[in-house]
Amino acid sequence: MLSIGAVYGGPKSEYGLIMEFEKRLMCMVSDMRGDFKFGSTAALNVVFHIPGSIIRNLDYEGLRDGKFSRARKLLMIQVAVPKEIAESQDEEAIFRFLFDSLREANRIAALYFKKKKIEYSQPKYLGLVDAVEEKFRQTMQGHDGK
Repeated sequence: MLSIGAVYGGPKSEYGLIMEFEKRLMCMVSDMRGDFKFGSTAALNVVFHIPGSIIRNLDYEGLRDGKFSRARKLLMIQVAVPKEIAESQDEEAIFRFLFDSLREANRIAALYFKKKKIEYSQPKYLGLVDAVEEKFRQTMQGHDGK
């Protein structure tokens, strides 16, 4: 189904809101997807690469497909987080970046799995992303309850 991860390019102490949001997203996805056995169906692992003081510049922009395990039916999609987002304290900008990235990862995964002739449920994936997005929005400090 879906899992979330992150690679930080510096000590965790230098990150603020992006780290908080990524961890919250990871936990929500894990909780809301329920039990999942790798290899039972196509799965997507979205890994956010976040620049920092040690790794300042990533060698790519946007999203790219990474490792693929046929046995686990698991595709990793790597997401380059722009420095402006990594350093931002704008909840809405970070929120939009994370969820736009998840939707783009779904598009890339669908094409990838189609080429590999592995069944992949885009609607199921998007349903989970929509549900997580709604719940996440409710946890944001600026949320007004509407």
